[in-house]
Amino acid sequence: MSWQTLADVCTRLSSGKSIPSLKVKKNGRFPVIGGNGIRGYADEYNFSGECAVIGRQGAACGNVHFFSGKAYITEHAVVACTNTHHNAHYLAYLLSTQQLGRLSAQSAQPGLSVKTLSRFEVNLPSIQIQEQVVQLLGTIDKKIELNNQLNDYLLAA
Repeated sequence: MSWQTLADVCTRLSSGKSIPSLKVKKNGRFPVIGGNGIRGYADEYNFSGECAVIGRQGAACGNVHFFSGKAYITEHAVVACTNTHHNAHYLAYLLSTQQLGRLSAQSAQPGLSVKTLSRFEVNLPSIQIQEQVVQLLGTIDKKIELNNQLNDYLLAA
């Protein structure tokens, strides 16, 4: 295990880009991801790959989700892509336990800056251990998702 800053761990640590609300639809080819997850769909994307998505502004400030695929990531989120020595899904799991919202600027609207996040230190094990943890937690996440679907089905019946 070694302590490293997010700037050292990530090949990309930057905010997404704004998208006109007219381009965000109920249906589309690519999810539009803000600080608190999917907020609609668009016919274009500005991200392709795997990353931890960190909520950057407002109530979602400090929320962390893993994303894999193509999406349009908005300015309300920070994209954290790991280098080859680290696993983006592991980083998302780890950061989701760190209460990143506490790092927000003290203002009327909470906000995390990329500069603040880049200096945040994480203690990471070897890539092999990261991958084992992701496999284990991924199995548990899938079971939780199936249970939630079953609960939704039973409530609708």
